[in-house]
Amino acid sequence: MSFEGRTIRVASHGKEESLEIPRFEALTGAAFIPALDFSSFSLMQDIVEKTRKAHRKGEIAREQLWLGEYYKNEIRTHFFPQVTIRWINDAVGWGIFSAKPFKPMEFVAEYSGKVRNRERSDKQNAYCFEYVVASHIPTPYTIDAQDQAGLGRFINHSSTPNLRSLLVTLDWISHVILVADRPIPEGVQLLYDYGPDYWSCRGRPQTFA
Repeated sequence: MSFEGRTIRVASHGKEESLEIPRFEALTGAAFIPALDFSSFSLMQDIVEKTRKAHRKGEIAREQLWLGEYYKNEIRTHFFPQVTIRWINDAVGWGIFSAKPFKPMEFVAEYSGKVRNRERSDKQNAYCFEYVVASHIPTPYTIDAQDQAGLGRFINHSSTPNLRSLLVTLDWISHVILVADRPIPEGVQLLYDYGPDYWSCRGRPQTFA
């Protein structure tokens, strides 16, 4: 996956600059991969088969498929939104801030990472997101963004978020994307609600109002 020429705006310790991807990876300690990276071809095939089966049985909502088509350009091109990744403090780490106004339902990022089999140790991994075919159809897989991920990895939690997560399906693969939930002005931290399932096996979060 080539990102030659692309840069990410980063603010840290009073300094803001545009970093090329290799420098950004060195700074954050995670490989930048803003798309799902399947651990094996057979795993991806299994997901496609599960999704097709669910569709034949009428278990995938039309909205989920329609949204996949609606956001297909952003998903396929690994869209870079106009944002700044800013160091907040040692307790919170990084956060993402709008570098322009966002309209409701405007695409921000996909929650990406390594798609692999779930493990018991995932309860201690703060970057795991359960992979599902539809909201009520789980799989034995997870999206692990600990060591490789896109911008979604750096978006913090809030119980009063300005982003919402959507489950969308494109080319028989489901994606978790984050979009603006309301008009968002420039310079505001972008936040979404991680949900009760995430916190059920973790300590209470440091949240933002």
